[in-house]
Amino acid sequence: MVLAYNIQREDIRPSEKAWAYRMKMEALSHQGVKGEAYTAELVGETAGDCARTVQRYIRLTYLNPELLDYADQGKVSLSVAERLSFLSEEAQGWVLQNLNGNTVVLSKSRAETLKEESERGILTEERVRDILNQDVKRISITISAKKIKDYFPQDYTKDQMEEVIFKLLDSWREEMYQDA
Repeated sequence: MVLAYNIQREDIRPSEKAWAYRMKMEALSHQGVKGEAYTAELVGETAGDCARTVQRYIRLTYLNPELLDYADQGKVSLSVAERLSFLSEEAQGWVLQNLNGNTVVLSKSRAETLKEESERGILTEERVRDILNQDVKRISITISAKKIKDYFPQDYTKDQMEEVIFKLLDSWREEMYQDA
């Protein structure tokens, strides 16, 4: 009953829905319901989802917890997260290393490439890096000293100003990821 309620909540996170579906599927298969597709169909009827959607959500339970958090926060789409769930734990770790602190955009096509190369047994840490950093546009920002000089004491050097700016940016980034 709790599972049925949780699945139907409007504010449910993808990870909560995924685990609820998985638990319900496991319970039904222990009761002797035959066939994964039929069981997924039964589970989906309760929440108004088709069997394939139920199976896709259940795939999310095979994700590294940090990647699942990315899906919960909307930083990674559910279709991308589903494809990443087919990667080994090690390969998912490589993906995380490239996502953390980088401007990598994890598209559906890149996730599909990772999945395909993993299935063929040719995915390496270097290849993950290459796939994820393909066509990444580097941005460059220049802030004139004239615009920021009023924010610092007159005797601050350029290096001191940069140090303060980077500390502030680090704090801002930490705050962004905590709130997300």
